Amino acid sequence: MKKIAFSILAAVLLMTLVLGSALAVTGDITTRDVKAYADPNFKKYVATIPAKTSVLVRAYGSYADIYVNGVECFISPSALTCGKKDYDYIGYATLKAGAKVYQRPSTTSKSVTTSSDIKVLVYAASDGLAMIRTTGKGVFGFVNAKNLTNLKAR
Repeated sequence: MKKIAFSILAAVLLMTLVLGSALAVTGDITTRDVKAYADPNFKKYVATIPAKTSVLVRAYGSYADIYVNGVECFISPSALTCGKKDYDYIGYATLKAGAKVYQRPSTTSKSVTTSSDIKVLVYAASDGLAMIRTTGKGVFGFVNAKNLTNLKAR
């Protein structure tokens, strides 16, 4: 039951993420055009992103997971100049069952309610809200910081 509830929450949050949820870092494509792919292995070419395009960056590593005009794609991290960091990583915590998870950093934005406790990554935020990321699917959302327990700082 918990697994099904988590899967439903992850699916709903993923849909809201694709519709425009705030992400951890903004950045720009460098001075050259960059090929974007549908997968992190760079096998399925999607499009070329023009130089100096602003993007939302979700993850770094051997690839950069980015959003351009609401579409997720993958590029080489060397193609980015990272700009303003909106949220800093704090650590892990447990999000309590019954907590509302908001699409944006506002309690008036769309939300879903958790049906069970969920392990999350926690990022700093303002106005009593914390940006979280689920550990399984990597889905972002915003929660009242009072609904986080067992915080383990990085």
